[in-house]
Amino acid sequence: MNTPAHFHAYRWQGERRTLDREADRRPASPAFAGNPCTPMTICHWLLRPARAIAHTFHNAEEATDWFCHELRRAAPDFAADQERQPERLDAKADYIERTLALGGDTHAGWYLRGTAFLTLDIIGCTANRTDPALPCPLR
Repeated sequence: MNTPAHFHAYRWQGERRTLDREADRRPASPAFAGNPCTPMTICHWLLRPARAIAHTFHNAEEATDWFCHELRRAAPDFAADQERQPERLDAKADYIERTLALGGDTHAGWYLRGTAFLTLDIIGCTANRTDPALPCPLR
């Protein structure tokens, strides 16, 4: 299996009620392109405008480093104590690293204190493993 030419990273943090509006997170919705929230199908990030991309990386290691940095930065605000445990954070980082090395897309999400939610997504691009026909948003 070929690995993607590059990876796009996406970060969304917002109110849980926005995440719950699932219809707006599907490409058939008129609100989809302008919706900053994680799509229902993770690879559909590639259908959003390029401005939605937080970062682009040329290899899985760089993408994993970004994920780990964002994970550690956000962890103190996780609502659940167990989600903040170092061994849990390490296990999530290891999973992300293995998945990206195989060319897969990754998604992780957490409830934050209060009513917020955070998602960190990394999508393989050119070509995406789930849907190779998806275009690169940068082209």
